[in-house]
Amino acid sequence: MSLHRGLSIRRLRVIQIVGVLGCALLPLRPAHGQSTSEWLTSSVDPARDAWQRGASKITTKNARKLQLLWKTKVESKTMGMQSFREPLIVSGVKTGEGARTVAVLAGASNDVFALDAETGKVIWQTKLKWSSDKPQEPGEGAGFICTNALSATPVVSPIDAPVRRLYVIASDGYLHIVDLSTGSESDPAIQVLPMPYGKAYGLNLVNNVVYTVTGQGCGGVPNALYAVNLANKKLSVSAPPQAGLWGTAGPAIGSDGTIYFESGDGPYDAAAGKLSTSVMAFTFSNDGLTLKDYYSPSNHVWLTRRDLDMNVTPVVFPYKGRDLIVASGKEGRYFVLDSKSMGGADHLTPLFRSELISNKNVNFQKEGTWGSLASWEDKKGTRWVLGPTGGETAVKFSKSYGATPNGGIVAFRLQERDGKLQLEPAWASRDMVTAEPPVIANGVVFVLAAGEYTMQANDAVGGLFSAEERNKHSVPAKLYALDAMTGKELYSSGDQVTSFLHQAGLSVADNKVMFGTFDGTIYCFGLK
Repeated sequence: MSLHRGLSIRRLRVIQIVGVLGCALLPLRPAHGQSTSEWLTSSVDPARDAWQRGASKITTKNARKLQLLWKTKVESKTMGMQSFREPLIVSGVKTGEGARTVAVLAGASNDVFALDAETGKVIWQTKLKWSSDKPQEPGEGAGFICTNALSATPVVSPIDAPVRRLYVIASDGYLHIVDLSTGSESDPAIQVLPMPYGKAYGLNLVNNVVYTVTGQGCGGVPNALYAVNLANKKLSVSAPPQAGLWGTAGPAIGSDGTIYFESGDGPYDAAAGKLSTSVMAFTFSNDGLTLKDYYSPSNHVWLTRRDLDMNVTPVVFPYKGRDLIVASGKEGRYFVLDSKSMGGADHLTPLFRSELISNKNVNFQKEGTWGSLASWEDKKGTRWVLGPTGGETAVKFSKSYGATPNGGIVAFRLQERDGKLQLEPAWASRDMVTAEPPVIANGVVFVLAAGEYTMQANDAVGGLFSAEERNKHSVPAKLYALDAMTGKELYSSGDQVTSFLHQAGLSVADNKVMFGTFDGTIYCFGLK
């Protein structure tokens, strides 16, 4: 049985799915439609490529001069291993001291903090109102999986929206709509999950619809894709319920509005629509979600038996008139999929299936690929794909920087040879203790070695480590800057960070790199 599957799932009467395959969709906002000083959603854009296209003063030539600009400690109660989500960075927010660029961080206990990005001063903080008719549970939940915490990175409406708002799914299962200037809830909360504590992942916002996925069955909430139409407040839910959908950045959305996500291990019955250990594509139209296509690895039965989930948020990017999707999981392989036919006629045949990149030990706890991926394009037009990995690599990279017992970041070039696409291993980073998903800006890759202790099974006494035990085994995080072309280390924060983080990651905007750690400290690095 998977250690990542949560509590037993109660049946939910889901909203009737409507719409047809190939339905017409509204045009998607450009992936880089935010201003140059913003970071509005998980991995910066709907496609989840973690590529900050805005101009940056930080370059490969001066990254060695990065400094800690400020750090701010706030009172934020942790839940299990959860502390802050990935910061959002929003420009032009009206405050009592004028327009400011603001960093917004959601905390595990439904606290939201807004800080002046220039000084680290707290502008406002708010406790989201509990909206469910179900009472809050005392304590932090059971173990490190279902921790009763706010678990989804929020999202901010785009810069051209008539009114900009912050959207947060709190642990009550409701979508809270927050005024960016004051932190007050500007509209009534909208119920999204049928029960509290459902463990949602990164919110995505496209064409006035908020999307999220849930994983691990926490709180008895079925694992599904959820869509909230902000115009009419209607909720749509995919059916049937799936195995865990737990890529940390939530769903990725392609240029035509198609929604992509991966599923973990569980029952597989394609005829019934139950697609464990797969990549799924859905469309949204007329307030309905429809399965458009899917890809299942040819060895998905074996992967499920070995608890080697497809467990990351895939990345989407345009290529020669269609979107390509790159996916991975705990097995340690990478897959390139065509948006026009993800797995061919049999749903088992991708454009490209890599050899084993990592996880030679078939370790379901800490090796393979985790979290989410990233992608960017260099000045010559070469497309790159990057991902975090645990443990030693299983293939030779053109450039590497020593043994990686704890893993690090791997980078690939997308190449077309004899009419066939492939991901060519380009570089593997230095060793990093639990690398979070990377971010690319101006030719620099920023990575947090989170310091998290990721082992789950306590072999000494049996059973699983508790969240408290894993917290005690974790070590302080480190920020790295790498050359995006070679993986060479340009900067390390050394011992300046004093705590670890869990599934949170960093954000880059306004010439700054920001993240929060488990001890309630928010850090900002940049050039003075």
